[in-house]
Amino acid sequence: MTWLRRIGRASPPASEAAGERVPRSTERASPGIAALLEGIAEDRSHSVLDLGPAAEHSLRVYSRFARRIRFAGLLDSLSEGWEAARSTVPPQPEAPYDLLFGWDVLGRLPPDVRPSLVDWLAEVSAPNARLHVVLAAPEVTEIHPYRFSLLEVDRIRCDPTGPARPAPSHLLPAEVEKLLMPFHVTRAFTLKGGLREYVAVRRTPEAGGY
Repeated sequence: MTWLRRIGRASPPASEAAGERVPRSTERASPGIAALLEGIAEDRSHSVLDLGPAAEHSLRVYSRFARRIRFAGLLDSLSEGWEAARSTVPPQPEAPYDLLFGWDVLGRLPPDVRPSLVDWLAEVSAPNARLHVVLAAPEVTEIHPYRFSLLEVDRIRCDPTGPARPAPSHLLPAEVEKLLMPFHVTRAFTLKGGLREYVAVRRTPEAGGY
């Protein structure tokens, strides 16, 4: 798989080369990921959709739980428009995704595109699918774009991809809950650095409990 050979070889961000201050990569505990994977059997019966770029560390962890794993690289695909981006991950009715990792994609999308993203996630996911997203806390005034990867079932790596920029329109917890419907927020955690994790479960009339 050629994409695995490319992992870790990316050039430094242009902003760093130009002398702009970019924070160092960090590793941190992720209670949100731990909550999402709580009770999930390591039997490779699941199907994972990661909206970020391919990451070897994430693949190793996902492979403990899932046989089908898809890295969407959604932000890269958006340069050609939303419809083109969503078409890169067609529905798979025989094995819909039941573990979804959205990372900070919602916060980096224009507000008018966010509902379409959530609708699309509902289309490609299974009843009771679990979703994890990261957003800037409401009090944060500027954010760094990150590339996230999963180191363990409760630990993530954050690689900055550019300098700080003004935070997009803030989403209060109640607004996040409304935006994510039909995914229902079950847990939320605040991390150091102004990030907030949300764990949600897709509810349908025929779906059972969490």
